[in-house]
Amino acid sequence: STMPSSLDRLMTDELIEKTVKTAVAREARFFSYEELDDVIHNEEQVKAIIELRSESISQVDADGFVSIQKAAMRGESSGSRSSFTFIPLMVREGCRLNVGGEENRGGLLSVVPYDENRINTIAFLSGITYTGMKGPASDEFDRKRAQVLEKLRHLNLLKKADIEEHGLVHNALHPKSQRRFDFFTSWDPAALGSRDSRRVKPIHYAIGSKGKEERFEMALKAGMEYFPEQLGFLFSKENGVTACKQAFDEIGVDTALKIIRTCIPPSDNHPIL
Repeated sequence: STMPSSLDRLMTDELIEKTVKTAVAREARFFSYEELDDVIHNEEQVKAIIELRSESISQVDADGFVSIQKAAMRGESSGSRSSFTFIPLMVREGCRLNVGGEENRGGLLSVVPYDENRINTIAFLSGITYTGMKGPASDEFDRKRAQVLEKLRHLNLLKKADIEEHGLVHNALHPKSQRRFDFFTSWDPAALGSRDSRRVKPIHYAIGSKGKEERFEMALKAGMEYFPEQLGFLFSKENGVTACKQAFDEIGVDTALKIIRTCIPPSDNHPIL
């Protein structure tokens, strides 16, 4: 039999490639970013989908969510798919394709539909927590999201000014968001209360929140790490009331003192405690 020429082989290869691309493109028409799973898929596959169907990255669903927001909401409960790790790629491609306009940073500044506080995607990423009990699964959930925020920072898609502008320290002030809270406070310690801000200091915000004991301890511990000379803002005032007094009133004197002594061990430097 006659051996096929190199041209014949090339044409065959090109035909196969074209057929495969056509089939993939046909499937991509029905693709949703909710279907992504970072256990199964990789960045190259996601990038290929975006290249085949660039309009998919800017799609808005019937409820008003853009693709990046739908990806951000996955994986919050046990056994559910997680597409969170693809967000830096999606944001980068979203910037390239001008999703939501030049000032929208690839969808990061898009307002989350139905949120009563009208938070944007950045704030949502910072504050979303695992729905189950605190434990290994919630820690992994937080770790992955802190990694994504770090990557966004590396790509200059998350900026230091965002922390103050969008209240990211406040959003991450939750026991299930410890890594994200540490990420933001280490990057911008002043957000803990050392600068003028339209927001209440995190330590006051913590005491007024659900789960106030743990949040108060998080805020005070971080405050002591970066501002020991101000005793972690324990005696800062909001509406004329110190955080210490507020903690006594809201948490109870015994519980509040136990937390304070954990974060600020009694010593000659802190005789008042």
